[in-house]
Amino acid sequence: GNILSYWCFSPGFSMQDLVNQGVRCVILTSGTLSPLDSFTSEMRIDFPVRLENGHVIERDQIFVSVVDRGPDGVQLSSAFDRRFLSDCLTLLCSANLSRVVPHGLLVFFPSFPLMEKVLDFWRAHGHAERIDALKPIFVEPKGKANFSEVMDGYYNKVNDPQTKGGSFFAVCRGKASEGLDFADAFGRAVVITGLPFPPRMDPRVILKMQFLDEMNASKTSKMKFLSGQQWYRQQAFRAVNQAVGRVIRHRHDFGAIFLCDHRFKNPEARAQLPSWLKPCVHLCDSFGSVIRDVSKFFRVAQK
Repeated sequence: GNILSYWCFSPGFSMQDLVNQGVRCVILTSGTLSPLDSFTSEMRIDFPVRLENGHVIERDQIFVSVVDRGPDGVQLSSAFDRRFLSDCLTLLCSANLSRVVPHGLLVFFPSFPLMEKVLDFWRAHGHAERIDALKPIFVEPKGKANFSEVMDGYYNKVNDPQTKGGSFFAVCRGKASEGLDFADAFGRAVVITGLPFPPRMDPRVILKMQFLDEMNASKTSKMKFLSGQQWYRQQAFRAVNQAVGRVIRHRHDFGAIFLCDHRFKNPEARAQLPSWLKPCVHLCDSFGSVIRDVSKFFRVAQK
């Protein structure tokens, strides 16, 4: 039969409800609220006090690099038409990075179908074996059923002093990117493959964008709404910021982040990253220099 769904596209309804009840103070806090402007405009209430803190770690505990070209010099782009090819290249980067990153390596894909397609291609051409030989691959399962088994397998592999660690392949917005703790050796580096935009054909996404554009056109509200397109972009960066947050989990932790898409070179894109991360971003001129710099970073950090 048919399913009728009611979706609320403005979180502001509940927030304004709270304010109307005479609540004197609302404190909203989270590790990933940036970009703040777009977040607060969605809430439809004023936030006169805003605070974005730095991180508890020192600059030499984090290495962040935009990787805009693969080892073979081909540009990395998760744009729709180039996406599959590009993610295959990003895995090629991961294969090279798995040599210099100690212990656990996390690789985040924009979606499950894409991750599966890329992995199938890699296995069919014998490339997956190269990563497997160094850091056996564990893949985030789609259902909840065997999630903890896969996680235990990964943790055990990283803990095994006889091995060079493991690699965990997961999905932005998935369970691993949002709730799991990859402290210390379990997450020494995060590779972000492309910008994880929400599924464009999902009715919820289509309607949310339409709703925002209609509200903007109606001019009834004093507060400006995000446009549908702004919201869509913001969702991709929110998912990146969430995944990137897996790598540093406490004051003495250290790790590396690789943003594998040429679009991260764009200042507008980097402005959407968390404030603690922005000053640390390196723009490397070649893949070789990324490998060189990150090898040095880990040598120093491990001491």
